[in-house]
Parts: sequence; C-alpha cells; structure tokens
Amino acid sequence: MSSAASSSEAGLRGRLEQFGLATVLTFLDLERRSGELVVVAGERVGRLWLRRGRVLRARLEGSRRASKSVVYDLLTLGRGRFSFTQMELEEIADEVNAPTTLLLMEAARRADEASVSAP
Repeated sequence: MSSAASSSEAGLRGRLEQFGLATVLTFLDLERRSGELVVVAGERVGRLWLRRGRVLRARLEGSRRASKSVVYDLLTLGRGRFSFTQMELEEIADEVNAPTTLLLMEAARRADEASVSAP
C-alpha cells in the first residue's frame, strides 16, 4: 500500500456509544494529534480540525454556526460514529481560541445546567 493511500485512511474510528466525543477529544489532546475528526449521527455530519490536540475549527454540514457552538452541540451526541484522519494542518487558523480541556469543561457545565433546568 502506498504511503499516500495510508495517510488518507482513518487512524481512529468508533461508535459514540462506546467512546463519547469528550473521551476521543481528550485522547487526541493528550496525544497531541493533528487532523480531521468527522462525527456522523443520523443526518448530521460534524467536522473538527485539530492541531496538536487543540480544536481549531468545527463545522456542522448545513449550518452556519460558529466553531465553539458546533463543538458544544457535537459533544451532546450520545449515538453515532466518529473517524479521525491524521494530517498536518499548519495553514488553518484557530477559530476556536480555547484549549480542548476548556471546551470540555464548558460543555460539561452546559450539560449540568440543562439537566437542572429540565422538568
């Protein structure tokens, strides 16, 4: 197999039911990985781009929302699939401007608030 073909294959993939997105992002942060993380849940497709474990940009197909809100939305998903493809992303600007751990803490805070305010 050529190195070009192997570099475009997902190096990490799985089901959100087994490994939540927070766990996947924590792992990628600890390993300081760079690449694209694709999350598919039903009709929803989200993409996150990471450089050295830090989320730089996030998009939800069919949406114009900003990066951080997309990250928080994707972190609420309990079902679906993810795949991470390692690649260098030196040209992508950091639109999120927050460490991955801070994003995860804010997402947890939002989830706690939502559970308290739920009837």
